[in-house]
Amino acid sequence: MKKRVYDEQKDALKNVSELFKTTLNNTSDLLSSMESELDLLKTYGQMNLVTVRNETEAIREMLTSGEVSSRCLKNAKTTTAKKTMPVVCIRGLNGAANKTYPKYIKTSQFTLQREILCDTQTDGGGWTVIQRRTKGDVFFNRDWDSYKEGFGELDGDFWLGNEAIHILTYVQPQELRVQLRSGGKDYSANYKRFQVKSESDKYRLQLGAVSSSIDDGNYGLSYSNGASFSTFDRDNDQNSRSCAITFKSGWWYKSCEYSRLNSPWSGDKLRHAWYNGKKRLHVTSVEMKIRPVKTS
Repeated sequence: MKKRVYDEQKDALKNVSELFKTTLNNTSDLLSSMESELDLLKTYGQMNLVTVRNETEAIREMLTSGEVSSRCLKNAKTTTAKKTMPVVCIRGLNGAANKTYPKYIKTSQFTLQREILCDTQTDGGGWTVIQRRTKGDVFFNRDWDSYKEGFGELDGDFWLGNEAIHILTYVQPQELRVQLRSGGKDYSANYKRFQVKSESDKYRLQLGAVSSSIDDGNYGLSYSNGASFSTFDRDNDQNSRSCAITFKSGWWYKSCEYSRLNSPWSGDKLRHAWYNGKKRLHVTSVEMKIRPVKTS
């Protein structure tokens, strides 16, 4: 009897020991991967050390909280640095080292480990485009998972993806610029703060103060401040009906909206896509873009 109890305790201790070793090895691999990414980031003289520290700390928090999937961790182990370093999408890009870039360039984004579209010129440049509607050739009435992962092509109309937008706005404070064309005129709305919460918080929208002739802080996108994201298969709005089904697109609907920039094209425009407090604007093109908030 004593020998059987002893053997059981011995086996249990052996299992615990093996589990501890496995966990320790996984932790070591993860830290090595993070250190490699930090070294890669430091090679960019255009990015200041404060930004690097913020991104590294945020990544650590996301890893420990489980926000990054095991697939991402696996990719982190196999990713190697490229010999030719990509351009970093930052302010003043065209003024650096007397270089001149096209208005839009596709470049790698470290945190996302994927390509993004960078606007190098508007208001000093450094904008990551998260949404674009110019052609009407991409279907935007999609389900929750499609909006989570993103769809379309950077060369045309696209949605970057709610998860990617969340990560970028979680890593570092961002500002948002909504740029649209209506009636042959260009308009913009600039929000001092822009953040999209995690999927567990339904990709809830948080906006700061706005400067714009088409949004006084009560209409336009400002009306959606604090709203959760909704799609036809995830009704998270405050209305008794499904706003996403009614307007055939995913968006931050409240009850329901004063903006719907992902709605279907009608002819050559997005009809009634933006309400400025006085009238509905028909939008013929729109871009949503973000960049890190400028620090003093």
